[in-house]
Amino acid sequence: MKSYKYLTMACLLPILWSGSPELHAKDKEALNQKASPQLIEPCLEPVSIQSPSINRIEPIDDCDGGGGGSTGPYYPPGTPGSIKTPTYTNDSNYRVTWSSGNGYGYSVRNELYQQTNNGSWSKVYDGYGTSKYFTASSGKALKRYRVRSCNSKGCSGYRYSDKMMVNYQPRPNLYAEYSFLSNIDQKATAYKSSVDSYKSALIRDDASSSATFATTSSGERFYLGDGYDLIRGSLKQTCLDVDQANFQITQNTPYEPVTFNVDYVENNDHLAELLDVSASAKVGFTGDDLSLGVSGEKSRFVESISDHDTIRFVVKIVNREENWRLATSADPIDPDFTNNMLSPNDDDAKADFREFCGDAFIDGANIGSALYLVFSFDSKKYSYTEREQKKGQLGLKLGDVFNANGAASSNSELEILLENLQVSISASQVGGPEGLSASVTPANVVDKYNQFLQGTNSSNWAAVEFSTRQYVRPSAYSNYPHSAIFADFTGNQGPLAQMRRWGNISVQHTERCSPWSDYNRSTPSQCGSSQIEISTAMDACRNTRQWADCEHPLAYTTGAISAAYPGVILYNWLNSNVKKLEKTSASDTYDHHVYKGSIAVDDYTCLAATSCFANPYRGTGPGIGKGFEVITYEYDNPKGSGRSYRISPQHCVNSTAYLDTRNWFMGDTTADWHYKVKLEGLCPELEDFVIVQ
Repeated sequence: MKSYKYLTMACLLPILWSGSPELHAKDKEALNQKASPQLIEPCLEPVSIQSPSINRIEPIDDCDGGGGGSTGPYYPPGTPGSIKTPTYTNDSNYRVTWSSGNGYGYSVRNELYQQTNNGSWSKVYDGYGTSKYFTASSGKALKRYRVRSCNSKGCSGYRYSDKMMVNYQPRPNLYAEYSFLSNIDQKATAYKSSVDSYKSALIRDDASSSATFATTSSGERFYLGDGYDLIRGSLKQTCLDVDQANFQITQNTPYEPVTFNVDYVENNDHLAELLDVSASAKVGFTGDDLSLGVSGEKSRFVESISDHDTIRFVVKIVNREENWRLATSADPIDPDFTNNMLSPNDDDAKADFREFCGDAFIDGANIGSALYLVFSFDSKKYSYTEREQKKGQLGLKLGDVFNANGAASSNSELEILLENLQVSISASQVGGPEGLSASVTPANVVDKYNQFLQGTNSSNWAAVEFSTRQYVRPSAYSNYPHSAIFADFTGNQGPLAQMRRWGNISVQHTERCSPWSDYNRSTPSQCGSSQIEISTAMDACRNTRQWADCEHPLAYTTGAISAAYPGVILYNWLNSNVKKLEKTSASDTYDHHVYKGSIAVDDYTCLAATSCFANPYRGTGPGIGKGFEVITYEYDNPKGSGRSYRISPQHCVNSTAYLDTRNWFMGDTTADWHYKVKLEGLCPELEDFVIVQ
């Protein structure tokens, strides 16, 4: 007996009811919120038919709201909405995430494909998840991923990721090569149990791990004598002879107990100075650097980098309560390193010592607390005159409210000004009441500032500043130059100097690439590929064994595996491809006169090039939020239609009107429209990146 399906009255009722003109508005709204608008197919219920002669069309599915029925969906899924990868990573593991395509109420299976070095595509995942972790092999590889969603009716189109660079360079297992390092760790542990540690914003790079950068999170405690990697800005193991009689720690009076400043930020380099960013922390902050673990000083700098349209002030107070100094012998390094690792002109030994002990050791620290408040507001919507006026108002008000001699004065005028200017605050602290900076807002900044001052005490002091001293040659190698024993990071062409240059270029890169999204524009693809190249260049300076490839920006050539073009000088490529948005304007005056007739006005006021676009933050009247202003001197148009304006194309204002005079025997036989259009916009322009000398 064959089973057929028929429409039932119970199934038709929802359809009839939803189409009823008497349906209440709230009921319609509730119905619409339950599902997106779609064709509602009739419900069909199985009915047993005894006669085999009945001839009817048999439906293919049960009612399910439009996506399918008991036998499955009607359509393949939609294309996945997104797929994300890190732009660059030097880690051994990374993650790819995506969103599934619309399955219309049915589950979808996702297929992920991988492309390596622009080669063929291979499937690397087939399942119902939306992410996958990958383990990188040693070396450098350019990766790209695509994903599609599938069901029983087929598969969607592909969603492609941007290209990403995997640059994993595993470090040697030093503990397997040097058995004495375990003894060094034991000595260091015993030493650290007998002296004070200092809370800081630093990170610790653990040489015991095989990962490229096995860093802790920001906020590591350190000890005087700890090693320090000047390029990565990270703590290393204590490698000094802590049992030597001349190894002594003393307490002193800080030279400047309190410093307080309110400063206008001239540029990002100036910002680094105001935020007490050391040379080591300032280098190398492309976007994905944060995932590698960065020091607190570097983090607060990265978070505050912005373009030239952002007005910034830094309010900074530093309390120095104690100063601690380390004195060592003339031969400070633990003799185990001299006897078992260091050897003149041995590049592997130099690299191994640096990876374990760093470039220098910490020999002093000021203990206390510091609070950094970065006040920022976007000046895109202001003219130059208005910008300077607002900047002056904010600077004066901050100076009135905050001071170093006591609590900040509560001031409603400051709160109103911060609200009117839409000021944001980035707060960072070293020491003081834990977690206070994370809760600072424009509405409570004065209260939080006072809480920080009042809540700072000896129980929450931290190292607000520290100093380092370069390692001294062991006396056994006193006849050799320093560079014969240690990896040499110094000099105008040394890795530290090169990293400063690349770090400065990376900041300029951020300044050029970030504003596109601020103006609701797609960021050029050149920004992503160039970030990959800059990160690759900087990683050659981070890793001791890659220092041969740590080159000056004028000499660095992209390799065969390149996100941009292989075999080119990267600096030249950046200058030719990564453009800077510059403000520009155009204005035109028009004079239209008609006598006994009519005219269709179709005027265009355009910026210099088709790549330019109107500034959505500027404009007045009909051009508000569109970037233009219309100044009408005369409009005498008895029979004409109204005037209209629009941005078309993206770099032009199109002004239209229809001027039509009356017949001569009716009186007025003229029509006039005399006006001026001012258009403000931005143009992507080539400008050489500045290299720090």
